[in-house]
Amino acid sequence: MNAILLLFYSLINYTLPGVNEQGDRIYYTGANSLGLGGVSVIFENGDNPAGTGLNDKISLYLNGLIYSGIEKRGLRVYDSYGNNVGVSTIANNHINNVAPGLMALTLPLKFLRLGLRYQPLWDFNYLYYYEYRDDFYQITEIVKDHYNGGVSSAAPIISVSSHFLKIGVEEDFLYGKIEREFKRLFPEGRDSIVNIAHHLDGRRIKWGLLLTPFINLTLGYSYADRYKLKSDSGSFIYPGSHTTGIAFQPPNRIPTKFLIEIGYEKWDRPIYVYKFGIEHTIIFKHKLRYGFCLFPDYREPSIWTTNLTLGFGTNIKNYCFDIGFGYGKRNYANTDFGGLDISEKYLFDETLCHLLFSLGLSF
Repeated sequence: MNAILLLFYSLINYTLPGVNEQGDRIYYTGANSLGLGGVSVIFENGDNPAGTGLNDKISLYLNGLIYSGIEKRGLRVYDSYGNNVGVSTIANNHINNVAPGLMALTLPLKFLRLGLRYQPLWDFNYLYYYEYRDDFYQITEIVKDHYNGGVSSAAPIISVSSHFLKIGVEEDFLYGKIEREFKRLFPEGRDSIVNIAHHLDGRRIKWGLLLTPFINLTLGYSYADRYKLKSDSGSFIYPGSHTTGIAFQPPNRIPTKFLIEIGYEKWDRPIYVYKFGIEHTIIFKHKLRYGFCLFPDYREPSIWTTNLTLGFGTNIKNYCFDIGFGYGKRNYANTDFGGLDISEKYLFDETLCHLLFSLGLSF
């Protein structure tokens, strides 16, 4: 029992998502970004303030997000010869959430572009549920640990647009909350319920540029400064990030665009976020997208999250509609829990699904 509790609290503090001020990253912006594996540094409403320079009309974008996560915990089962013969599931947790995604407004004024943007950055939603049983398989205790909240950004943007170069800067006003409800339920005793809530706020500066030397090539770069999130319980510093992207469409009217984006962040150690996407244009106005995103955990180098994504978009006069879907798996197979003095061989399996709808209007 003590070993299980030790593992539980150690994982909460160091590896599992949504249970400290770091949370799970939102690796995409709009639905078009999600469909392309999260690539966003080269889009008009992506994670690059220079992108507003791509809008020549008054534009409004609205997004809605549906998020679902499943986590399974199991014990590896071994035969008398030490061979792994399967996994015995000991916990199966579900978390579902509906929230707004990116919302953006752009106003073009000759060579200037003014914009306002709301964007989710970090997700803290997480549910831990476990039942403890005695030798007769009777429940002796139920533990429920539910985290809720996230961090979002509200940012004014200004950019300068020329024929082949766009430069932009924004100031992000960061805010959010993290709420925790910890329950210990006993069939034959008093239950224990603890509720904790912290509000978060901070600021950061971001700037970027877009370069289009040729009609079929776009290069993008964005830098976000290091920032601090403050709460009544303390503060946490997030590192700065560098993001570079490229979009290339082969000449001779081939209706396929290839996109690559690489992000760099220096936590306790440097980490890299890789995003790849392909977009096919069908009958001039319909777009089919698919992509891939891979990123490591910021504290545990052996934990990686792999996302496969699909998307579709269409333009009808002054309207555009996009839908994106992402399916992700977090891999704990090679995680080293050394030093915890635990004899059990645990196996963790997390599945993350994101469904995002976007609607754009231009005037």
